Amino acid sequence: MTEIHVSVPGGGDQAFLLFPGQGSQSVGMCQRLDHNYAAARAVLDEASEALGFDLRALMWRSTPEVLKRTENAQPAIVVASVAAFRVWYEAREAAPAIAWGAGHSIGALAAAAACGYLTVAEVARLSRRRGQLMAAVPGRGTMLAVAVTSPEARAACLETAQDLGLDVAAVNGQQQIVLSGLVEPVLEAKRRLGARSLLLEVSNAFHSRLMDPVLPEWEQVLAETDFHESGVAYLGSATGSLVHSAAEVAADLRHGLRAPVRWDLVLQQAARQNCGAVLGPGRSLAKMWRSKPRGLSLELVDDDYVKGGPHR
Repeated sequence: MTEIHVSVPGGGDQAFLLFPGQGSQSVGMCQRLDHNYAAARAVLDEASEALGFDLRALMWRSTPEVLKRTENAQPAIVVASVAAFRVWYEAREAAPAIAWGAGHSIGALAAAAACGYLTVAEVARLSRRRGQLMAAVPGRGTMLAVAVTSPEARAACLETAQDLGLDVAAVNGQQQIVLSGLVEPVLEAKRRLGARSLLLEVSNAFHSRLMDPVLPEWEQVLAETDFHESGVAYLGSATGSLVHSAAEVAADLRHGLRAPVRWDLVLQQAARQNCGAVLGPGRSLAKMWRSKPRGLSLELVDDDYVKGGPHR
């Protein structure tokens, strides 16, 4: 199994790393990176071997309906994001110093691998198992993204969630909250909140109390995984806190299955840096950051990266 080695922060600019979550998958993802960069091919080869099936076939030759299944989407997104990270990292003449990495929901696993706490094989297996567990959760749940462009709109959203027994699944910055729960209450929330709300195309109510039944097994899976120490910081997307040990990263991944994603706290940390990168199919993740500081450089590394990057 290949460990991912990265530079610990030193002098000069230190880049933060952001990794996308579920919903960012698309048929054909990572294909041009794989075709043009040996680093991406190596990641997909190792991940496919670890999973026991051809990940390329899933990502490139399946249907959108098959790929969006949670048990398929999660490993596809994670592996594509780690492949993009390896391309970005190895394209530099000198190894870049990494300030920290963070991922949105399932993207946290990609961040843990990029920061050196998991191998490619380990993160592929973990993302597949996480997806399988979440796909097997009983009950009919869904999620609702709500635009909260004013304090009044935010208060109305949170009051509606409390009244209907819904959970806050994510705070995606200053202008969006995602609610999660059983289908009927979510539909009622959409009726009350109107045009500023949007139902998400998901298979269940992620980051809600509906995930509680699979938490013990997820904890056991993580306990049986060999996490590695690394000198690179990892930023918990449920807490906005930097951690620096394998045990702390594993604990954050346990907590993150159920806890809301506090992407607003991640962006607050990122705003303190001079440069960063969004790795993998993260175009929507980059667009989510509407209040990015003017002087901050943010690089998007997805399949379009090959247009301007060196072919290897």
